[in-house]
Amino acid sequence: MTGIISLKERVTDMPQSSMPPTKTSLRKIKDELEFAYEGFELLKQKREILVAEIMKDINRTRQVEKNVTEGFSRLYREYKNASVEMGSGTLLMKSFSERRRYFARMSFTRFMGQQIPYVDLQVKKIALYSGMHGTSVSYDAVKIEGQNLLADMAQYGSLCTRILLLSEELKKVQRRVNALENIMIPENEEEKKYITERLEEMEREEFFVKKLLKQRQK
Repeated sequence: MTGIISLKERVTDMPQSSMPPTKTSLRKIKDELEFAYEGFELLKQKREILVAEIMKDINRTRQVEKNVTEGFSRLYREYKNASVEMGSGTLLMKSFSERRRYFARMSFTRFMGQQIPYVDLQVKKIALYSGMHGTSVSYDAVKIEGQNLLADMAQYGSLCTRILLLSEELKKVQRRVNALENIMIPENEEEKKYITERLEEMEREEFFVKKLLKQRQK
């Protein structure tokens, strides 16, 4: 009986589980662990894809940002020339008479479960003529630079929105990865270990009991 008592003391010292130490519980916890590990690997792959896509978008955004900055410089230069040649008052009145030469339409694409908006700017052909007395060639240059800049700004805004949405998704994925890696998987592994060791102790205890019964029967 001394051996049985010592086994019971060792089991009592082990961390307790919320599940009964049965083979059914062990199978259940193994299935949950297998599912958790599969989800963990899929989430890590998704995280890698998101990081790669965000980095690619950041590089594209830098180039478009450079185009926007240079476009503003060219637009300001042409506007200043037109203002000097035409006068600011005439330039203002002429700009009021211009018709819109673009149409903005928002479309959506899906990526990694996210719905990403994109501004599609359809630009009409610019009429390069000066229909008002006092206008100059510089005014036509202003129209061209302004329309080109508008297209770059639409692309820049779309890319920034895409990066923001993908970054938010990346944060969610990272939180799930951390929860699986630091909480769910370790807890289930500990529970699996407890149930496995408890079942082994119960089998050994049963073995000792049967052995003692046989000895008494002799």
